[in-house]
Order: sequence, then C-alpha cells, then structure tokens
Amino acid sequence: MNIDSQIDSLLSPAANKISGIIFSHVTINGVRVEFLIALLIIAALYFTIRTRFIGIWGFKHAVDLLTQRYKHQDIIKKKRKGEVSSFQALTATISASAGMGNIVGSALAVSIGGPGVIFWMICAGIFSMALKFSEVLLGIKFRQINKDGSSSGGPMYYIINGLKAKWIKPYTSHLANIYAVCCIFAMIGGWNLFQINAITTQISNVTGLFTDCRWLFGLIVAIITYVTIIGGIKSIGKFTSKVTPLMCSLYVLSAFIICILNIQNIPHTIYLIITEAFKPQALVGGGLFGCMLWGFRRAMFANEAGLGTAPIAFSAVKTSKPVAQAFIAMLQPFVDTVIVGSATAFIIVVTGAYKDFLGNPAGIELTSHAFETVWVYFPIVLTIMAMFFVLSTMLCGSYYGVKSWTFLFGESKIKTRTFQIIYCIFIVIGSAMNLKSVVGLSDGFTLFLAVPNLIAVFLLSGIIMKELKRYCKKYGVGIFKTVNDTVKQ
Repeated sequence: MNIDSQIDSLLSPAANKISGIIFSHVTINGVRVEFLIALLIIAALYFTIRTRFIGIWGFKHAVDLLTQRYKHQDIIKKKRKGEVSSFQALTATISASAGMGNIVGSALAVSIGGPGVIFWMICAGIFSMALKFSEVLLGIKFRQINKDGSSSGGPMYYIINGLKAKWIKPYTSHLANIYAVCCIFAMIGGWNLFQINAITTQISNVTGLFTDCRWLFGLIVAIITYVTIIGGIKSIGKFTSKVTPLMCSLYVLSAFIICILNIQNIPHTIYLIITEAFKPQALVGGGLFGCMLWGFRRAMFANEAGLGTAPIAFSAVKTSKPVAQAFIAMLQPFVDTVIVGSATAFIIVVTGAYKDFLGNPAGIELTSHAFETVWVYFPIVLTIMAMFFVLSTMLCGSYYGVKSWTFLFGESKIKTRTFQIIYCIFIVIGSAMNLKSVVGLSDGFTLFLAVPNLIAVFLLSGIIMKELKRYCKKYGVGIFKTVNDTVKQ
C-alpha cells in the first residue's frame, strides 16, 4: 500500500462520520432535507424580502461604487482605515468562492440533479446577494482596528460587539468562540482539502503526472501557498486582484466559445433547464423539491452567503462607509454563482457531456469531459485555469483561518505562523484523499459556520435595516431613499 492509500484509509472513515453528524436531516415525502441547507435558504429569502430585493435595485449602485463612478465622492475619497482596497477585497472573496467549488460543485450538482439544477442555482445566487450584503455590513461596522493598523473582523467581532441584549450578552463570547473554532476546522479540515483534491485529480487525469504520488503535488502546492500567505491580506489581495479577474474572464470566455461551437443546442438546452427545473428526472429524489434543494445546496456552498467568511476579508477594506462596501460585496454571489457557476453547468448540458455521468456523482472530470468535446487539448486549458483558481482560493482560506486562530489565541507572529504551517500540512493530506470523503467533509465543516453566524445576523437585522435606510436617504439610493421611519436596534 502506497502513502496515498495509507492517508486515505486512515482519514476517510473519520471524514464520512463527521460529515454524517453535521448533515443532520429529516425526510419529508422521500426528500432528504438537511437542517443547515434549510437554514441558509430561509436566511437568504428573509433578507431578500426584507431589503425588497436589494440584489436587483442595488446592482447598478454597487457597480458604480466599485468602478468609482458614483457622484458622491466622499464615499470613496474620504480618509479611511484598513489594509486593502474594495476591489482587492472583492476579488479575494470571489477567488475564495469562485474556484473549484464552481468547477467541481456545479458539475456534481448537474450529474446528480440533472439540467434543472441550473435554474435553482441561479435563483439561489440572486437571493444570496441580500444575505451577503447584510453580513458584510455587520463585519465592517463592528470590526476592530489593531495597534499596528491592521484590521480584524467577521462574525466573531459582530457577535461580541453587536449583540448587547441582556439575555444573550453572557453567551456572546461562547458563540464567537464556537464560530472561530468552526472556521478553523472549515479552513484546515475541509476548505483546502476539497480544492487540492480536485486539482490533483484533474492533473493526474489530464497529464498522467502524480498518479501514484498525489501527495507530492500537494507538497509542491503547500510550499507555494506558504511562501505567499506569510505576507498577510495585503499580499493575498495583490495576488487575487490580478489573477481573479483574468481567470474568471478567461473561464467565461472558454464557456462562451464552447457555447458558440454548440450553438445549435442552445435553444434545446434552455428548454431542458427550465422544464427539468419544475419536472426533474426520476433520479432526483423528491422531484421538484429535491431538485431545488440540490441547486440551492451547491450555490449556497459555492458563494458562501450566510457563512460569515466574506465579512472577515471585507473587514480589511479601507473604508469609513460599511453600507457602501456591503453593496460592493453583494456582487460576489452574482459573479460566483450566476456567472461562473452557471457557465460551468450550462456547458456541461449544452455539450451533452452530462449524459455520460447522469446519476453518478462526478466533479471536475465531468467539466473536463465537456471541454474535451470541443477540442482534445481543451482540458489542459481548464487545468491551468483551475490551478490558479485553487491557489487563490487556498490563499484566501488561509486568511480566514488565521483571523479565527488569532481571535482565539491572540495576535502574534509565532501564532500566525503556527496556523499557516498546519494549514499547509493539510494541503498535502487533502491531495491523497478520495473525492467522496473530501466533498462530505468540506461541505460539512463549511456549512456548519452558518449556525453561529446566522444567529447573530438575524438578531442584528434591525441594525442592518437602519444603516441601509439611513444610507439610502442620505445619498438618494434605491427604494429606501425617501424613507422617514427608523428601525429600533
């Protein structure tokens, strides 16, 4: 037995057991309803309705802010505290979510749920924008500026600094610690495992390299990752601001080329997506409800809305306007799910590649197969793009983990380096595990972040609406610009 098999045989049973515990569920009319997925869906719908579909009416304002074309320049030009620009934070969070979660996750969803899943993924992406707006607003509003000028924020800080009601104040420190612990496990035990496992599989399948020594490729990536992350969020932001726009554009362009070459199939593909969304194939347990849940599950996992990770990155933005940055942040689920994730799923259907895997869970190999139908060497292009997606995702994941680690153990260079080394060790481990174990473990740890985060976001929803209405009235933005009422904190 080689070292890859030894690692997998030791860790896979534990991974399956942990994911089984985290994914507690009930069965309703034959449909498996997981509590964490249901919680995220409810939160996304709640904040979408309460903000009156902010993802739609606030979209143009978000773009204007990002491109610095908004007429009120005090939002942009005013002296600000922080470490990175809005664009760097946005690209960091996009790179964290628009990586293999879309290339693999979208393929996995279609292989299990069929073409109709795409429709529900798009819906989930749009609904997620309001939830992303809400949590990022809180992250910046309640962030902590450290003595060295660096920033620390995220659910840990708005749990402690925002929840001041007498009945919950005694428990806020415990709730914040729970989130921090969950985040560390999500980043170390799930996040990087999924990314490195998927790209290792792709490289082995396409090039034949590292087939019998997958751990060696993991070691190479771990070294590259460590060298980059020691520079902190500024180094990560500089990398993602250059790589993420290029890779997303190249990936969408590749998808567009595939669609053009299969243009005769596009009308039927659109018809298939819509009809299957409301009348899915029998392989999806529970029919319509089961198909919808699969679409929402993959979308919510991919764009991370409700998990509290994006507020950690956006808390480092140079800004004095939390609401303005929250508008920018809500573009992330749109880019991640509606554009990149849907592009993956669409080309899988338009090429007919999904037919060879339908009913059998498949990840990047399905996406690669769709690319290969156009040109035999196209999977190599996918592999190169995936490599950069993986690297940028793991870089951002390390920052989320570091901030949770230092929240628990204190700020110091030694403590930061300790976490970074542990994080990189698990990159090596993840490269040698099997996909089924990694997907279950990654989804489980990551989605469990929603529990402590959404408790805080729901309880602070009054503050979110008060800040939003105040901002809209001051700057004449959207449907709340003439509001006269106030919301109690």
